[in-house]
Amino acid sequence: SVPDMSLHKKVFQNRKMSIKNERPSKGKGGRVSPHSESFRVQLALEYIQGSYSYPQVARKYGLPEHTIISFVSWYRKTQTQLMPEEPLIPNEPLSSEDRKGLEKRLVLAEMKIAALEKVIAIANQEYNTDLKKKAATK
Repeated sequence: SVPDMSLHKKVFQNRKMSIKNERPSKGKGGRVSPHSESFRVQLALEYIQGSYSYPQVARKYGLPEHTIISFVSWYRKTQTQLMPEEPLIPNEPLSSEDRKGLEKRLVLAEMKIAALEKVIAIANQEYNTDLKKKAATK
């Protein structure tokens, strides 16, 4: 028996229906990466902390070299946004207001560390690696 509609037409029709419910992702918002954030972090750290080149990391994971370059660029950009480097060595005693501000920043920094450690734990679990161990051996 011949089906009413070919598989191609069914897939196209389903895709066409799902497009109606989607918002455009081009332009200011950019497109969403098909790779998870933990995977991008893992590959970026493998390049940054390791002795592998872009092409070697790309071959290892079967991705184009420009993808690894964009992961590393993305990681460096987001890493600097997460952890701005401002030396805080006061020459005079701190006021209670300054102290409260610093305590608030400390709490936020600790939350960021916890979040990044969670990302590393997820990456380790998802990709069966140990990023902390690799970083500690350098």
